[in-house]
This record gives sequence, structure tokens and C-alpha cells, in this order.
Amino acid sequence: MKKILLIVLMATMVVIGPAATHAAVLKEVVTQKQNVYSKPNAQGVIVGYLYRGSVIKYDSVSKKANYKNVSGYLNTGYYLAPAKTGDWCAAVVTAGSLNLRAQNNASAKIITTLSNNEVIRVNAGGMKNGWYPVAYNRGGNWYWQGWVNSKYVIRVDNFSFNSLAQFTSL
Repeated sequence: MKKILLIVLMATMVVIGPAATHAAVLKEVVTQKQNVYSKPNAQGVIVGYLYRGSVIKYDSVSKKANYKNVSGYLNTGYYLAPAKTGDWCAAVVTAGSLNLRAQNNASAKIITTLSNNEVIRVNAGGMKNGWYPVAYNRGGNWYWQGWVNSKYVIRVDNFSFNSLAQFTSL
């Protein structure tokens, strides 16, 4: 009986063990143009670029990215926004410039101005009166403050891999 139990336990470890070591492939949105390298840690040659708004497959452990015909390694994940994490979703600014406000109304203090096609994160569950709480990226750092009116952004969490979330205002 002990031998059977040991065999079952070992077989379970063989099946479960490798699955636990696989990296998570995530859907991410590029917040700033990035070089894609042939080898990890920027050791190889540049094989392509990922442009702002690219919806990519990203392996957070190996830092390998795939977008259309570009496949390789990123030097950093600082300029990526998860397509969706809980209530937080990636979104793109559709206005030529958009004031990020301290409160959820048009007369509130302006914190900063967001540019057209800037990738931000919005809290869909925290929306109040048509305004999203926001996180925005500056220099690879996320700032979790401010509000934007939802009519000036488009959520891109439902965009498919290999999409490009860029918009023009005509």
C-alpha cells in the first residue's frame, strides 16, 4: 500500500511540478516606445520596437514580449500597463490633451495634463458621475492619483493581442 501511495504521490508531483514553474503570460499595453532585444537584459541586438498602445503578450519572468512579427526581450517592464487587474484597466486618452483633475469634476485643480494616445490605468469600479480614478506613468513610475472624464478615454482591456490602441481626433 505504501508503494502505491508513493507512486501516486510521485506521479502527482511530475504533473503538478512543471506547471508551477511556468511563467505567467500576461496581456500588457505598452505605455512608451521600447526596444526589443534578441537576448535578455539588453545583451543582444535590437530586433524591433514596441510602440505606445501596442497590446502585447508578455512573459513577466523572462521579460519576453510578442507583438505581431516582433518577438524578443524587453529591458524593463516599467513601461507596461496590465490590460486588466481587478477593477483597474488600461485605457488610452482620445483627446488632444486631457486635464487630470484632483477631484471628479471639471472645476477641480489640475494635477497634470495627459496627451493624446497616452496609456493610463482607470479604475472602472471606482467611477463616479462619469469620472474614473486614474493611474498614470511618468518616467517608469506609476502615480495613483487624479480623475479623468470617461468620455475622453477608451478602455483597451478588451482589445485583442496584436492590436494597436492609438486614436486620432478629427
